[in-house]
Amino acid sequence: MQYGAVVVTFNRKKLLLESITALMNQTVPPTKIIIIDNHSTDGTRASLEHQGILTNSQVDYRYLDQNIGGAGGFARGMQIAQADPNLDWVSLSDDDAIFEADYFEKLIAYHTTHPTRQILTGSVYVEDGRLQVDQRNRFTSWSTFRTQAVPEAAYTGNFEFDQYTFCGVFMSLAIVKQVGVADAGFFIWWDDCEYAVRTAKLSKPVNVSAAKLIHKTYLPSLDLKTSFIPDWRLYYGLRNRFITIKRWRANPVVSLAWLSYFYARLLFKLCGPFYRGYRKMVIKAYTQALRDAVIEKEGLNPNFMPGQKF
Repeated sequence: MQYGAVVVTFNRKKLLLESITALMNQTVPPTKIIIIDNHSTDGTRASLEHQGILTNSQVDYRYLDQNIGGAGGFARGMQIAQADPNLDWVSLSDDDAIFEADYFEKLIAYHTTHPTRQILTGSVYVEDGRLQVDQRNRFTSWSTFRTQAVPEAAYTGNFEFDQYTFCGVFMSLAIVKQVGVADAGFFIWWDDCEYAVRTAKLSKPVNVSAAKLIHKTYLPSLDLKTSFIPDWRLYYGLRNRFITIKRWRANPVVSLAWLSYFYARLLFKLCGPFYRGYRKMVIKAYTQALRDAVIEKEGLNPNFMPGQKF
């Protein structure tokens, strides 16, 4: 098996160097490491040059002339991998995914004994040792795409699930050729979920639990449910989820009923302390997300720009 590893980066040169080093040190190394640099301004290219990474024939570095978001970066990387006749499989990750040395060896070994499996993942841990279970989910509704994390107890063995993230997913390029690449217009968030919905009918993902990576995220999603943190990405998460529902819902009646409940619950929460100090921002995000999803207006929203503070 010949595989490529797509890594999307933006202004995190230290993490990127660690991520690329981990890929180069794999016991079964990738044929190609495709780095999509989303117009970094922190000296990423210079750091890669200083470390001799850009002179490595294994590395295909693409510096973009503008930031097209994680979704755009993954779409571009998938296009490059798909066009390479030497590649059969591809992995997708951000620059904060640090693979253990035998990550791909274990995935490839599983595929060798289960050749019909076309989408594989490993287990995701955060730096403090916790298992980030919300990276591998099952849909509780195919009309709203509500998910439930696969319980930690399941990680004692391998398991099937529905929704992966672009954090170490490893798939056959035959899948990409059938369903296309990620939706670049999503910009950020939900691009991986929408892609998982598209690939669901072709191959059920399997998590090979012994394959591990460390997710050095600055804000582990395990902690997000305990308090509201104002984030420009809220709008994109909402809009992109609604677009996914509009495109792929199993039952439109169920979807509409859920949407009514979803906004009724928002009104209730706005009256309480959870959004205190950020109610205007939340109202704007929820109203504009729904408006834009109805007409499938994608791309950047000038009211919710990368890095914007509220």
